[in-house]
Amino acid sequence: MTRHERRFARTHDDFLEDIAAALDIPPSRLDEAKERYESIGAWLDRDGSSLSGLTPAISPQGSILLGTVIRPLTDREEYDIDLVCQLSVAKSAVTQKQLKEAVGREVALYAEAHNMSNAPKEGRRCWTLVYAKDAQFHMDILPGIPDAQSYQFMLRAHGYGQLAADRPLSGQAIAITDSAHPHYAHYSDDWPQSNPHGYAAWFRGRMSMQLSARKRAYAEWERITASVDEIPDHKVKTPLQRAVQLLKRHRDCTFSDDPDHKPISIIITTLAAHAYNEEPTISGALQSILTGMDRFIEDRNGHAWISNPVNPAENFADKWAEEPQKQQNFDKWLAHARHDFATYLRVHSFDSVPDDLKRHLGVGLVERTLAATPPAAAAGLAAPAVALGANTDHESRRAEAAVRDIQREGATSKPWAKQKGDKAS
Repeated sequence: MTRHERRFARTHDDFLEDIAAALDIPPSRLDEAKERYESIGAWLDRDGSSLSGLTPAISPQGSILLGTVIRPLTDREEYDIDLVCQLSVAKSAVTQKQLKEAVGREVALYAEAHNMSNAPKEGRRCWTLVYAKDAQFHMDILPGIPDAQSYQFMLRAHGYGQLAADRPLSGQAIAITDSAHPHYAHYSDDWPQSNPHGYAAWFRGRMSMQLSARKRAYAEWERITASVDEIPDHKVKTPLQRAVQLLKRHRDCTFSDDPDHKPISIIITTLAAHAYNEEPTISGALQSILTGMDRFIEDRNGHAWISNPVNPAENFADKWAEEPQKQQNFDKWLAHARHDFATYLRVHSFDSVPDDLKRHLGVGLVERTLAATPPAAAAGLAAPAVALGANTDHESRRAEAAVRDIQREGATSKPWAKQKGDKAS
């Protein structure tokens, strides 16, 4: 088959790949967003900018950086493009409030100079630029300053010395602004901290083998001579990234009537990455993730704890104790996802999508994808793709047994036990 021939869906994995690809931010929209945030960066660093002496640098964070962004559920919603505006200044020289207001002034001037109809909106931590409706995205700009030394000290103080010594995971941490912080308006060494690039490094580490394999395949497919390191991450998608996209879409559809109380993306992404075992197929990734992701929810003194993998002292599920409905909604969603994807992967033909999965991925999306990828004509090519190269019945039984074990034993994993020799100070 040549590169330009139409591909026919032959397995469940082909269909799941096509659904996930349809959820991607379109390349033209991604290029537009990249052009816009690079334009903001150039503006902040222009001659005459009040920030030019602080070497401002704009970079993406969140799902754009991780490669797990998905289309909004409706055309009325927007892509949320999360950015970090990092400036070179010491905490002793500026307060959080001063830093945030300085960035806000320049962002407002940018909006005015570019004739934007919407003034920037101030949030608790960031500034939001809302573009015209045809752009279908807005940008959240989070001010921050380098803070690796304080971040690593914090990790060691909590007993995570090995993580503190891992520079790719802890060496890019930043201090950020937060108007609700007690020292927001005062000079202080106590600032909120974040580590989006460290998290992205951890996430890439959970799929490093498949990321390299797909880059090699991409180079061969495109007939280009390039090393794996030379191919940008966004050119390929791993089964982990595709599985996270599908699970986020399933979550959005499940809570379409109650979006304010749906499980948050960082929880789904973190648990999925923990449970992923470098499976080479989307169906295999979903099988491992859905049967094992809640094993990485700890019980700490009766409270659910989902550790930030690059700051285990931070609990991504901290709101669950205050709002039990959030934990109940996560459990409800996970049960639906397990049922829906397991039912689909057990049917013989990839194009026999059960009604529950169709509804939880979006009826229109599923039907459009099926219409665009007709089944291959050869008999037997539409067999279930539960695990490539493995016995399907065996894998199905193993997956069902794993679900039963999880339901019986509960979530008991302790993935972030302190390393021997690490002492809290």
